[in-house]
Amino acid sequence: MQERTMRSDLRARQQRMAILLLINLLIAAIAPDLFPLFPGGLANAVLAFLVGAALLALVERRYARYLWYGAIFVLYLVGQIILSSLSVARLVLQPKPKLDPGIVAVPLAIASAVEITALASAITLTPGTISIDLDRNAHGQRVLYVHSLVVKSPDRLRASIKGGFEQMILHISQGAMR
Repeated sequence: MQERTMRSDLRARQQRMAILLLINLLIAAIAPDLFPLFPGGLANAVLAFLVGAALLALVERRYARYLWYGAIFVLYLVGQIILSSLSVARLVLQPKPKLDPGIVAVPLAIASAVEITALASAITLTPGTISIDLDRNAHGQRVLYVHSLVVKSPDRLRASIKGGFEQMILHISQGAMR
């Protein structure tokens, strides 16, 4: 019963944050037309988004934290895409590429459809890996199957996904990043 209450509280908090983000995006879309401060729409939209975020953070203090965690996640994702792109380019440009493809089962700590979709999308966006299936293991835990061009150690790949993308998504959705 307590777990159900915790999940409903988490879901309500996530819905509140999603509504605040939509309000923030609306402010960012409308404000540049009403108050053009700079020539060019992008600078106005970014400024409007930041002002909207500051105003909404006054109403819901956690909102700024969620935006911060989201920004950190996006920067981490971009960094992983760049590193993986270089790694895959180096791999395929070798005269005799040393591919060691494989599929690795990654048990998930995340539970909601949005969290799983974000994780699967982040993995698929990263060159050299792709999310191929979602299932449940014998214990009923959700498992994401990931194909990688090089699997030197399934445990290492699993740990990098769980300690990287999955951990950051948990921090964003539950507001637990420290």
